[in-house]
Amino acid sequence: MYERANEAINQGLSFGARLVLGLVAGLFGVVMFFVAPSGADPKAIGFYGFGTFCFLVAISCFTSGRVRQFIGSVIGCTIFSVGAAYLLAELSDGVLWSGSRANPSAYNAVMYLMLIGIPGVVYAYKVRFGFRKAP
Repeated sequence: MYERANEAINQGLSFGARLVLGLVAGLFGVVMFFVAPSGADPKAIGFYGFGTFCFLVAISCFTSGRVRQFIGSVIGCTIFSVGAAYLLAELSDGVLWSGSRANPSAYNAVMYLMLIGIPGVVYAYKVRFGFRKAP
């Protein structure tokens, strides 16, 4: 079972999937930088942060080997960190269950962590930020 997972990590996505994902992510990154509020607007950091995240996804689609593993690990840890911050924010607000998937709640934060955050940090652990020895 672990051999198949390691093989999938080493192989990555097909060329077509990487091309489409990389182009769309790069386009999203460009759009986020262009639509970001100008000046010292505090909302601008969210636009720039998401745009940078999209650029990292695009770069990881067009690279291979240790560079892709390193950038993928940064993406995985970022996704996990955002999920953990989301969970802490909802727990501090006291909203455990909102009754709607569209409204923030601790339940939604836990689901995010289970479905996206934990797999991201597991990937980072498996590839060790690209510093693991080649098989």
